[in-house]
Amino acid sequence: MEIRLRTDADMPALLAALKATHEVDTYPVLPNHVTKEWLLEGDDGMAWVAEHDGDVVGHIAVATTEEDPDSLSVHRLFVRPGARGQGVASALLTTVETYSKVLGQDLFLEVLSHNVEAIRLYESRGWKRVGGYVAVWTGPEGTHPDINIYASPHNDASHVLDVGAGRPTE
Repeated sequence: MEIRLRTDADMPALLAALKATHEVDTYPVLPNHVTKEWLLEGDDGMAWVAEHDGDVVGHIAVATTEEDPDSLSVHRLFVRPGARGQGVASALLTTVETYSKVLGQDLFLEVLSHNVEAIRLYESRGWKRVGGYVAVWTGPEGTHPDINIYASPHNDASHVLDVGAGRPTE
């Protein structure tokens, strides 16, 4: 497996992987987000793909958080369903964890509470839940999803980031 920076040439394969991910995991939650624009939105150009035998099988993107210019947030992480269980998501997470350490920036992510497999992965890698909120946007079922905020195990433990736009859950 190879992890490399995303290029425009990756878009057709990424869109196919994103569509398959949406069908299995409802990620992204809104079907109209299965687009090139959604993949490119807000990642400051820092995005990587995982390739296996020449096929794009996963994607991760990070950007500076709106709340703190010295912190990064994972914007998207997904692995094509047929490529799961092979360490792709872990390799992508290692890439952004290393990137944030090199920059000396803390790293956070948000994950919907229904995505238990992703939460299990993050927690197994030492990520800690540091908060949560109820989204202000509405999902396809007409509900406002619960979102968990996780901090990388490499973060400065004294640094707390108030991320997320919604009603806090605690």
